[in-house]
Amino acid sequence: MKLFFIGGGNSTEIILEKLGSLVSKAYIFDTNNERMLELSNKFNNIESSDINKLKNLDVNYVVECASVEAVKSYAFDVLNLKKDFIILSTGAFADDEFRNKIMEKLENSENNIYIPSGAVGAVDIINATGEMINKITLTTRKPPKSLGVETDTEQIIFEGTSKEAIKKFPKNINVAVTLSVASGDFDKVFVRIIADPKVNRNIHTVEIDSEAGNYKLILENYPSKNPKTSYLAPLSVAGLLKKLTKKLKVGV
Repeated sequence: MKLFFIGGGNSTEIILEKLGSLVSKAYIFDTNNERMLELSNKFNNIESSDINKLKNLDVNYVVECASVEAVKSYAFDVLNLKKDFIILSTGAFADDEFRNKIMEKLENSENNIYIPSGAVGAVDIINATGEMINKITLTTRKPPKSLGVETDTEQIIFEGTSKEAIKKFPKNINVAVTLSVASGDFDKVFVRIIADPKVNRNIHTVEIDSEAGNYKLILENYPSKNPKTSYLAPLSVAGLLKKLTKKLKVGV
């Protein structure tokens, strides 16, 4: 496959590593020239590019691994250029205006937006139970430094909705928005964020209260090189891309 990445950071590197020979060509749009040089030295099938060149490139998917701002800046351009878009920074969908406009755009587009499960699980359960869900509670426990907090004791630093959470922690809590988009109702998702000096992992506990049953899933994720991002997040993108190439798809 041929991919166009928005962002050339740690997540992009992990995705390219895990996909290996499945990627015949990768174009990367990133303003960090030093980072581009590092990637060029590691992979022989990548090329620095620009979003304005995308219309002339034969690529299967555009993959965002940059930021919420990048999603808002380029999502409409990607769809206008008739490309499928894979989004990692799902926090963009907490913006009501952006979400409504992009959903309207998708209704009149032949292309798709894919949201991988990222650093959280239970998306398959949420997809299955849908309107039967009464409430989803996400409790996220992280090392204080990754949350920009200094503390020697465990502290609850946030409790509220996923929309409020992503505003305060735009690089830490995309998982809350992923759960909200999957459920189709931001008001059903309650978020608790805990800074815990005793942990060295990003721990997410997802509790689903539904008419089909009650479910609880605990994920203890190792961080990637970027402490704000779980290793599982870019792995989920690689997993999605692998699934899209297979004839037998499990968990769709």
